[in-house]
Amino acid sequence: GFVLMFRKILAGRQPALGAVVFDPPGKTFRDETYPAYKAHRPRMPSELRQQLEWIDAVVEAFDFPTLRVKGFEADDVIGTLTAQALELGHEVHIISADKDFAQLINDRVRMIDTMRDITYDPELVRKKWGVEPASIVDLLALMGDKSDNVPGVPGIGQKGAAKLIAAYGDLDGILAHVDDLKGRQKSALTEHRDLALLSRDLVTIRQNVALDRTVEQLTIPEPDPARLNALYQELEFYSLLDEGAQTRATSAETHFSPVGSVVELQKLLDGMADAPTAFWTVNGPPSAVTGSLVGIALSGAAAHGHYVPLFGGPGALGEAAVEPLRQWLEDPDRPKLTHNTRDQMTLWLRHGVQIEGVQLDTQLASFLIDPVRIIPHRLDQVVREFLHRPIAQEKSLLGSGKAKKRLEEIPLDELTDFACQSAAAILEMSPAVEQRLAETEQRGNLASLALPMCNVLAHMQHTGIRVDTERLDALGAEFNARRAEVDQQIYEIAGHEFNIGSNKQLSTVLFEELELPILKRTKTGYSTAADVLERLAGKGHEIASHVVRRRALAKLVNTYTRVLAEAVDERTGRVHCTLQQTTGRSGRLITTDPDLQRTPIRTEDGKRIREAFVPREGWVMISADWSQIELRVLAHFSQDPQLIAAFVENVDVHRRTAAQLFDVTPEQVTPTQRNIGKTVNFATIYGQGATALGQQLGIERSDAKAYIDRYFARFSRVKEWVDATVADAYQKTYVETLLGRRRYVPELKSNNFNDRAYGERIAANTPIQGSAADLCKEAMLQIDRRMKEERLEGKMLLQIHDELLFECPPAELDVLEALVKDRMEHAIELAVPLRVDIGHGASWADAKA
Repeated sequence: GFVLMFRKILAGRQPALGAVVFDPPGKTFRDETYPAYKAHRPRMPSELRQQLEWIDAVVEAFDFPTLRVKGFEADDVIGTLTAQALELGHEVHIISADKDFAQLINDRVRMIDTMRDITYDPELVRKKWGVEPASIVDLLALMGDKSDNVPGVPGIGQKGAAKLIAAYGDLDGILAHVDDLKGRQKSALTEHRDLALLSRDLVTIRQNVALDRTVEQLTIPEPDPARLNALYQELEFYSLLDEGAQTRATSAETHFSPVGSVVELQKLLDGMADAPTAFWTVNGPPSAVTGSLVGIALSGAAAHGHYVPLFGGPGALGEAAVEPLRQWLEDPDRPKLTHNTRDQMTLWLRHGVQIEGVQLDTQLASFLIDPVRIIPHRLDQVVREFLHRPIAQEKSLLGSGKAKKRLEEIPLDELTDFACQSAAAILEMSPAVEQRLAETEQRGNLASLALPMCNVLAHMQHTGIRVDTERLDALGAEFNARRAEVDQQIYEIAGHEFNIGSNKQLSTVLFEELELPILKRTKTGYSTAADVLERLAGKGHEIASHVVRRRALAKLVNTYTRVLAEAVDERTGRVHCTLQQTTGRSGRLITTDPDLQRTPIRTEDGKRIREAFVPREGWVMISADWSQIELRVLAHFSQDPQLIAAFVENVDVHRRTAAQLFDVTPEQVTPTQRNIGKTVNFATIYGQGATALGQQLGIERSDAKAYIDRYFARFSRVKEWVDATVADAYQKTYVETLLGRRRYVPELKSNNFNDRAYGERIAANTPIQGSAADLCKEAMLQIDRRMKEERLEGKMLLQIHDELLFECPPAELDVLEALVKDRMEHAIELAVPLRVDIGHGASWADAKA
């Protein structure tokens, strides 16, 4: 935190003079004056004390001036420097959140709280504390300061102190007019006059400390990048390593060159040994899924690389170079290494090339080794992790904003260096990655699950899903028209027009003009969050109901109809999203660009959006959905007889749980009770406590706790499994899925209770969610394999949560439905049967119904 803050200050403000000021060891004059000063503070935790030594090292590495003065706090040194700087005509920025510094603020002095990103000037001081900066000392003298154990005057708080200062000017004026006061204020100031004067002395920042340097001698030199890099390496702050310094240090050691002809390319490929060769494909915008193929870099020896320019850039060899590359890329006996196989496969599929023979994908390997450490496991992140140095990113090549260049504008030598350094880095770090795979026992998961999935996902990305844009446009127009009607209803109740999308204007109308009850406040006013509006709507406030409806309609347009229409590829008429394997912490697949997993289904309007997802002309869409897969995984792991019986007997598990909770027969369970049973079932999976469950059900915490206790009493083996899993995670520091994939839980090592509680929830949830993800991927692999064996034309399109989508010609419908259902229900055998609901239709909505 300190390093990032320090870098941000230097980069953003670029000060010419400055110093980091530390408190000295030992006592200061304030301790001598008042022994109780700061005496109440607990001893600094040892882990924090150890970090303070590194702060000294960081500041020293930046060659930044530092000051410590015996007998004085850092506040007094800063106060003295501030006075000196003002005399010389400088502006001063004090980087601190300590309110004591507010006394120094004026038109040329600001206090910057970097944690909250707040800059305090005189106006903000007046607004926050109710007095001028010059009166902060008197304010603190009266109200005291608990953080420093400054006593103040008992019974006088901030508001009372501010009123006294407004009436009498300062502390001396107040004490001179004590007889004019009444009641408790008079008696408090009469009795504790000495405490007020003592407190004023304690909180007054000295501005005349003798320093060994003047402010003008505190010049800030340019730091030495190599020195900083050495420190960052020692601290394992690899993301902070200076890219430029590293590039300058290593550029002379590399041997990168472009391939100038197809003949030269063929000679290169023929001469490559059977040892693994790393490759890295360069693509045009917007992404590897929909962008164009630009070139490919190959690296078969350390610090050596060859770049083959193919399309759109300088020296492009064109389609003639694709054929020799096809022979190499499609040869399963030519071992290959790369990063993000899935997207590179997608790029080459558009040229009819099916990549084979990939033995190591450093992105997938990094995810399997530790899924949460460097999400999303980009190449630059993984290189920093394993090689402890930076690597140039695309933005350093192309620039950004208005000055951003197109790839075809980049000189060939720069493009060659950029692409080859990526391929060379993959080759260089592969031994370290392989070693970590072996140490974490993840080589098998890479070979049998993660790498084969790349081929399935690449074909899904390449195929995309057809979208009826006319349907989307019509829905968007309808939703906008309905939103306009709701706007008019809101204006009628408000009595005037305003910007409903502005939370500030909306809160003014709701809580100041219409005087609706204030349920929650924010730092800047009254909350208009969704939960607040829904509670107001529940209390019968019509305008709140309208705003909720308006937001829902606006979200349908802005997040779905418009975004989906814009995402349609003009060449194919389909949406080609990216299917991420290394973003979901549990191992679940994540869709991005666009995120189709967020396509709504709970509301009628949401279901209508799914009507716009249609199969290829003349084909049929199939939807196959696992029923309660995570609860079935829980039954498998816990071996709870009650839970197993519910699934074996194929009964409504939520009704069964409700019956257990309420001591009734399943036939007697009401819809409300079943909903509680369902919520408690999933609360178990997600590790919810009584507080969270109570909020979700809208009941008291004690009632929610009673539900949880009753659940675990009835399903005792579930409780035993959760406790054993969490205990094992404390010992191992990780948990495992059904197929042995690991997720590390560093939160369990924290000294913070909330962090550990979060870690315990992760430990209990990951084996369930992660195993469901494993099961889904295994089923997808088996379905893909069977579809190829059967020579089916049908296509796997999407994986959305627990659902798989397909399209196929009508003649294949019965075969494909049977195949999909069989593999989804039997991909991995559990202690309970898996059940899949499957349907088909002319759209996603029809198939789901």
